[in-house]
Amino acid sequence: MKNFKLIILFLISFCFVPTNTFGQNAKKVKYADAKGVYISEKKFNECLIAGYPTQTIVEDGITVHFLSQNFIVGQLTQVENEQVRLMIEKIVGYDIDRNKAIGIHLYKKNDKKLQHDIKYKRYWRWIKKNPKSIEGFLIGYKNSGIVPDPGKHVYVDTYNFFYNTFFNISELDYNHVVFKQDGTFKLYHGNYDILGAIDGAFYK
Repeated sequence: MKNFKLIILFLISFCFVPTNTFGQNAKKVKYADAKGVYISEKKFNECLIAGYPTQTIVEDGITVHFLSQNFIVGQLTQVENEQVRLMIEKIVGYDIDRNKAIGIHLYKKNDKKLQHDIKYKRYWRWIKKNPKSIEGFLIGYKNSGIVPDPGKHVYVDTYNFFYNTFFNISELDYNHVVFKQDGTFKLYHGNYDILGAIDGAFYK
């Protein structure tokens, strides 16, 4: 009976221990997107796989891992803009109207991502609806194993011009760049939605 009373007292005291006592050593971790909006850990990890850069801030005992913008905006000189367009024409094998913007999507290997983008109906529908303003190309790196297929907008950069010029610090399998008519461009690193890349270059 005495032992039973001791057990009851122990259980009562255990139940009324302040909850913060157990959390004193627990670290609070949160995840946020590039705009500072909190997202789930699962969504955060998906973006890591896609190639988003991250930063971490620790303040008031809370650790916040947040995504940074995974794009870079730049400006080509008139000469550089012309050189880039001449190189694109050399890769695809035909002249491109200087009044058109150009979307270049780069792949280091022939995989499901490339096959998905070849069949991406919404993207190619958007390109066809704007024939006077933009063209889009799926381009493999020199040693990607990708076979050119102009009918599917697939080409190979045998010079590795785009990698060496714009993405030589990127270790990711996919990269994107959109060149506008005036020489401004926007680079995207990682497994980015190609329609989002085009849309983001024009409207964001």
